Order: sequence, then structure tokens, then C-alpha cells
Amino acid sequence: MHVVVRLEEPLWREVGAREVSLDLPEGSRVGDLLRQLAQTFPPLRPWLEGEEVPPLIFLDEAVADADVALRDGARPILAWPLAGG
Repeated sequence: MHVVVRLEEPLWREVGAREVSLDLPEGSRVGDLLRQLAQTFPPLRPWLEGEEVPPLIFLDEAVADADVALRDGARPILAWPLAGG
């Protein structure tokens, strides 16, 4: 399945793009997406694997946890809750 992830402040600065595309296996969940992002974009790893302030993932205008299933064409938004804006 193909997803396009929108990266909010300051996460997008780590990869130099506001959106990144990923191909994931069918049946992937948000947790799988986060692991793939950390692997594909190593500068995001500290943000994604941090235990103190985990990122927020919005999917279909709701906060999604690691167990939420993704669908082909999903457009999740990844935000860091302490970013100003």
C-alpha cells in the first residue's frame, strides 16, 4: 500500500520535505509506519523513538495510536505536540 505522510514542525526540517511517500505491506498499522519512517529517514529516529514526548499521528482527522490500521492512499499527519506555530 502507498501512503503519503505530512510532517509538521519541526519534523519536516529533519528530512527537508513537508511530505514523504512510503510503500508499506498490506495490513500495515500506524506502528509499522513509524518503524518504516525511522528506518527510511534516520534523522527522524530520535523523534519517533523518544519516550518522553512521543509524536502525535493524525489519521482521518483523529489521533491514531500504533494499532490503527492504515489503508492504501492514507495521508497521515505526524506532529510533535510541543512545537509552536
